[in-house]
Amino acid sequence: MNWAVRLLLLGTSLFLCSGLVQAADYSARDVQLRVMATSVPVRAGPGGSYQELGRVGKGQVYQALDRSPDGAWYRIRLARGVSGWVLSELVWPFEVVDEGATARARGWMRQNVLGKSPIGDGGLRFAFAGGALDSDGYFALRLGYAPSRHYAFELLASQSSGGLGSLSLYGAELVVSFGPWRSLVPFAAVGGGGATALPHRESRLFAERTLPMLMAGGGLMLALKGGFSLRFDARRVMVFSADETWGMVALLGGLMLTY
Repeated sequence: MNWAVRLLLLGTSLFLCSGLVQAADYSARDVQLRVMATSVPVRAGPGGSYQELGRVGKGQVYQALDRSPDGAWYRIRLARGVSGWVLSELVWPFEVVDEGATARARGWMRQNVLGKSPIGDGGLRFAFAGGALDSDGYFALRLGYAPSRHYAFELLASQSSGGLGSLSLYGAELVVSFGPWRSLVPFAAVGGGGATALPHRESRLFAERTLPMLMAGGGLMLALKGGFSLRFDARRVMVFSADETWGMVALLGGLMLTY
């Protein structure tokens, strides 16, 4: 899986989470049943041996109140207030989305959870994040200043730890933000600095040394209340010497404070 695919998966995680929450709100009462047969018997219980209470005709739509454990029968409410069961093979179920409830949920999120855009003029920012540098654990600290809502400058100090030793990355980045200036802000970043490798004492596979480093990528910021934001970063990191070049993928998720 390349770094672009990882960035896509990382950036869409927020939307997937919100979709799962919405899906969890669906229940049997959100399902409507359209009668597909000319005349369908409505019975007192979920089975053909129960008393017939009446019949419903083709094209009529009823709300599903319940479904039998085996899924073979739906319980519906008839016009006169009596509920009964119809065979699932003779009706077509479909879901109805309550647009009003969805809008209210979005309004509640904006009022109680989400904040204004984390991008502003003349703002300082501090971020702490953890994740992975290729297959090794990785954490990073960022200190930045945004002279404009369109871009910011950030200082980076980070470190990864692997089986052979640790790798420290440090440098500066230019972060360019994209609109609209709402709670969710995508951005691109490019920068450079240095990388220092510190092998374990028992390791003799590589020596301690410092090399130039370049990085490029992007991410997403989701603003919360109180000046905090969830931040997700993905970078392609290149460490090079006169003879060799090493490429790595850094994925980070954490918290950012803007003030």
